[in-house]
Amino acid sequence: MRAFSEADANAAAAMLQHWYGIATFLRCPFQPDFKDTDIGLIGVPYSGGNNIERMQYLGPRAVRNRSAAYHKAHRQFRINPFELVRVCDLGDAPMPRVLNPDLAAEDFEAWFQKVFEAGVTPVSIGGDHSITWPILRAARKARFPAPLGMIHFDSHTDAAPAFAGTRNHAAGFLLGTEDGLLDPRRTVQIGIRGHMASLELDDWAKANFARVITTEDLVEQGVEPVLREIRRIIGDGPTYLSFDLDAIDPAYAPAVANPEVNGLTVREVVQLLQGFRGGGGYRLLLPAARQRGANHRLDDQLDDGRARGLDRRFQGQESMTRARLLAFTPN
Repeated sequence: MRAFSEADANAAAAMLQHWYGIATFLRCPFQPDFKDTDIGLIGVPYSGGNNIERMQYLGPRAVRNRSAAYHKAHRQFRINPFELVRVCDLGDAPMPRVLNPDLAAEDFEAWFQKVFEAGVTPVSIGGDHSITWPILRAARKARFPAPLGMIHFDSHTDAAPAFAGTRNHAAGFLLGTEDGLLDPRRTVQIGIRGHMASLELDDWAKANFARVITTEDLVEQGVEPVLREIRRIIGDGPTYLSFDLDAIDPAYAPAVANPEVNGLTVREVVQLLQGFRGGGGYRLLLPAARQRGANHRLDDQLDDGRARGLDRRFQGQESMTRARLLAFTPN
């Protein structure tokens, strides 16, 4: 094993200076033309779908600024993800018609369709939760012939009909299912809690989705049994992971539109996310951790921790349709 040299130490120290240089997600190369990219990190600075707070548009810029210090190897998995796949910052999704939520959604969908058609797996940073649906519409049109599974971290089920004059709002899980974007038999919601505007608020999600897991369920059952249940439900089909930051307790993430106390801890969230890695046929894209869809060899290398020299060529439609997606939204 090569010794850690002075040059290595200098490079590592410079990497921690998040305030220096041009800010990109995880200090990855800026690649707005989608070239030479397997995983595309994308900002969606949009808050036109939330009727409570409107500051979510500031999220991508803030994440770029701070994440520049985290272009790092993974201590637990013993891999350097940036040596395994080509991870690039693709910039922000354009929104020329930002003042109209329905037209803005059309613009996002058209742009993300180009991302998928370029063979890129997107990791999207919002923005409010309404960005989920144009991304999924683009995914269905460009890459996936059937509805996708969903792992949804949130404190709310977000299953509302059209309201406030639009279908493109931040609580669109009912509409996304009706539109054929989600497979409800492979949809799991995690972290649901808090007081309710109506006692019937969660009825649709509980009746239609495979599982609605409350914070109390997770505390009572423990992380490992919940992980086993999620993996059983999701199976090995294409799956989208949507993470609303209000799933986390406001002690850790206070700056969300609709905070609810008694939320998930950061430790529980990390255990769950890392627990989605590997195992049988089920694959999920995790932030700065892994990517299924570049090719099958990568999965094998990541699973046994011996990743070396990735052949980045896409190996046909089968591997393309098994790609996984990820999005984070402040709310």
